[in-house]
Amino acid sequence: MRDKLRINGEAVDVTASVAADGTAQVKVGAEEYAVSGVRREGGSVSFSLDGASYRFHLRATADMVEVTDGRGYHRFARVIEGTEDEEAGADQLTSQMPGTILKLLLEPGAEVAKGEPLLILEAMKMEHEVCAPSDGTVSGYPHAEGERVMPGDLLVEFEAAE
Repeated sequence: MRDKLRINGEAVDVTASVAADGTAQVKVGAEEYAVSGVRREGGSVSFSLDGASYRFHLRATADMVEVTDGRGYHRFARVIEGTEDEEAGADQLTSQMPGTILKLLLEPGAEVAKGEPLLILEAMKMEHEVCAPSDGTVSGYPHAEGERVMPGDLLVEFEAAE
């Protein structure tokens, strides 16, 4: 699992890889955790960390992840932005994951504000908004609605405002 969540106002990368034996490596930002006894039943996840047992219920949508343990409740916004392709330059957004272009939200030439949705990408059975990394103008879209893209594929030609 790989995601980017807004935690305490900061965009943080979250990754988890679970082995067949129920052990996992979880990384939240720069912090790494080794967990054991990982089990998933429906929307619930249980595991052990440093000798203590935990059980959480998870609910995820395209724009957030909710976590509750029955005593507390946390909601984390997903951060889905195109990444800059070093070869293409800072004015082009690329895909972070394989998926299908569901909807192109703006016409080429549209002026946008930072964070404004530019297109919707379906990936991992969820819809993800790809948002403008800064104020600027949409120059074009190299893929049509319904087309498949792979990580690193150009999604939006974007010209940042000066």
